[in-house]
Amino acid sequence: MTRHQGKTRELGRAQAPRGRTRWGVVAAILGVPAPAVAGFLGLMAAWVLFGNG
Repeated sequence: MTRHQGKTRELGRAQAPRGRTRWGVVAAILGVPAPAVAGFLGLMAAWVLFGNG
């Protein structure tokens, strides 16, 4: 631990704890569902364009 870990800094009237954003977690939350959504949209497009209707 560093001596700066527990300190806060002023941002206007709000205080935010110092630290690093876990970009790997953010990328996983956004990136893992992306192929499923893309596949779903592809299936819906194929159904609309080539469906027996």
